[in-house]
Amino acid sequence: MSQSTTKKTPSRVTKSIRLRPEEADELAHLVANTAYSEAALMRQWVLVGMERFRVSEAIRSYQEAEVDLRGAAERAGLPVAVLLEEMAIRKVAVLNESEDFGPGLAALHRAWPKDE
Repeated sequence: MSQSTTKKTPSRVTKSIRLRPEEADELAHLVANTAYSEAALMRQWVLVGMERFRVSEAIRSYQEAEVDLRGAAERAGLPVAVLLEEMAIRKVAVLNESEDFGPGLAALHRAWPKDE
């Protein structure tokens, strides 16, 4: 009977951070009155921070004309409509190029021409 050796990919990877004592105290205070573990809350905060960073970087790339609206949405990992909402919340101007909106905007222009 032969035995195959397969390596399992870990389901989680441990990362560590260094906090100043006052930051660690604040973290302990935040966690103290919850039903969650410190690790679970820190993981959630990191994931939320990663998402916010991804969206910010996608918007920056769009503003610097590195990508179009669709490309920015892909970088952010969001549908275009959700990215537009994020941009509106942040008061970011949408460039005035119809190709930024893809075929949907062209269809709207045909449906509601300005002349009428």
